Amino acid sequence: MEKQAKIYYTSDVHGYLFPTSYGDREERPMGLLNCISNFKKDGNTLVFDGGDSLQGAPLATYMASRKEAVPDMDPIAKVYNAAGYDAVVPGNHDFNFGYNRLAEYFQALQGVCLCANARDLEGKARISRSHIFVLENGLRLGVTGIVTDYVNVWEQPEHLEKIRITDAFEAASEELLQLKSQADVTVCIYHGGYECDLDNGAVLSTTGENVGCRILRELDYDILLTAHQHMSVPGKELFGTHTLQLAPNALQYACVDIKVEDGRVSVKSAICPAGGVHGKEPYESLLPLEEAVQEWLDVDIGRLIEPVPEKNKVEMALNGSAIADFFNQVQLEYSGADISCVGLGNSPISLPDHVTMRDLVRVYPFSNTLVVLEVNEKSLKKALERCAEYFALRDGEITISDAFLKPKVEHYNYDYFSGITYEMDLKEPVGNRVKRILYQGEPLAGRTLSLCMSDYRASGTGGYEVYKECRVLKRIGKEVPQLALDYFRKHPVVKIEKHGGIITVSNRNAFCITSGYESHGY
Repeated sequence: MEKQAKIYYTSDVHGYLFPTSYGDREERPMGLLNCISNFKKDGNTLVFDGGDSLQGAPLATYMASRKEAVPDMDPIAKVYNAAGYDAVVPGNHDFNFGYNRLAEYFQALQGVCLCANARDLEGKARISRSHIFVLENGLRLGVTGIVTDYVNVWEQPEHLEKIRITDAFEAASEELLQLKSQADVTVCIYHGGYECDLDNGAVLSTTGENVGCRILRELDYDILLTAHQHMSVPGKELFGTHTLQLAPNALQYACVDIKVEDGRVSVKSAICPAGGVHGKEPYESLLPLEEAVQEWLDVDIGRLIEPVPEKNKVEMALNGSAIADFFNQVQLEYSGADISCVGLGNSPISLPDHVTMRDLVRVYPFSNTLVVLEVNEKSLKKALERCAEYFALRDGEITISDAFLKPKVEHYNYDYFSGITYEMDLKEPVGNRVKRILYQGEPLAGRTLSLCMSDYRASGTGGYEVYKECRVLKRIGKEVPQLALDYFRKHPVVKIEKHGGIITVSNRNAFCITSGYESHGY
């Protein structure tokens, strides 16, 4: 006898509840409220989320920074409950605000919180390793959740004092043994992604941040729902497991149809756009909060002497970015470091002369804090070689390397430096392109420098493993957007002076890049 089940799945919502990108006030086909309006739930339907709900959108930032303005009921949990979510899994960014915020959110949810590789030492987060869902038709779905164990690499130590994150693959393997004996269908919700090309199997990463392909190869879950990488991957069968992934910010949701007959499980899925009409509730009751966020975003916070026009990514990397220069100046002022580096987001960016909060969160969409490391010439050269890998020469033109475009776009892993001058020869192979590094116009000559960067970069993520070998001199717990806001309060009018970013072509086959940036607040 055939039995059927349906799963609706979302992930990487990042606080985007409403149909807006917050770059302006226009409505767009996105947002969790639009997604859930398409869900049709019955006794044989389950709704799951793969994590990263609490951080990202200005709404989430507003909630974290202005708790007094937030209703008693957690707005994000309110939407999840209204949609009837049966299970959620924490994402790495859900740990960004500490244990108490995570526990409050999970306590507010009506669904079960699954994470087999998260050990709650205090018990307030009510996390379960797995759960057997028995549907109206008697079908049993055994579901577990895991989060990338790189949480241990990225997260501030104080945020993990009451929770322990263990090996993701081992936890998935252990839970599968339990679930197969109790369930008709096994499901793993993994806040992590694929370390290999799904079409040809080529290894793309060996860091351990993502182990989705290993789970597919070595374990035999019926369904693996992935997240974290922000890639839209239509459902496909690999090694007997059906797997997929969604684009971020509630642009999409997945509908997974399951059939079980004589013990055989077959799965089909569709990735659906978030377009649609949101329902009256909880949209209307949360609208005052959303309007407060929009008004907050439109508040002027400072002025630039002149606006910063939009540039394409290659031009920015080659000729410098005034926006990166601004954030480097902020980092240098509050850290006292010798030099600084910053990565920027994937989206095109610009700044008007009158800067609002909307502009600030648009050009720096991360909740990073700062770390100051001690670096020498050897470690700095390794880091700059990673930056040099950003460039490729194709038919005599400088373009962006596939190393920063595949399997997903990672412009944010190219760093802009302030305080040093360096030269790259793009004719040389990757790893041997950086030819000279100067500090205050002189070679380092054996001296060490203090280098300020985001906590994300200091973890070694993005190909900068060398930073894990460097001594930590200082940590600054305040997030960079807040530091930038403080900087504007201190310097109401900011002049950004950009130096460097010169390409010298000595002949048709030689490319040399010299870079160095400075900025000043007045």
